[in-house]
Amino acid sequence: MEKPTFDELRNLSENHPERFEQLRAELIEDCIRSSSKASQDRLRGLQFVIDTRRRLASNPMKALLEIQEMMHESRQRLNRALHAQAETQPAQEARILGGQQRWPRQHDRAELH
Repeated sequence: MEKPTFDELRNLSENHPERFEQLRAELIEDCIRSSSKASQDRLRGLQFVIDTRRRLASNPMKALLEIQEMMHESRQRLNRALHAQAETQPAQEARILGGQQRWPRQHDRAELH
């Protein structure tokens, strides 16, 4: 499905909200279907939560803030998990073999520009 421009979406939202919601649902489903099979159930579950929060919010701004908070919490959990994993893994050493320089020297960089 071809993705509409921002102005087209805004016009549709303002003048034909039912069609906008239908298109929104179709675009989301297309995105979910294009993801890996392993991710699709999780993405549909996440979209269900998002749709529920939107429906229960007293106004669009409240919905936006709730969904934004959800994303922020998810990012914080990911950040904590990554830091915890980094702390439990031993430091690794790497030895460079051959002594061959991979990056251009300072005077070679000028030639690249």
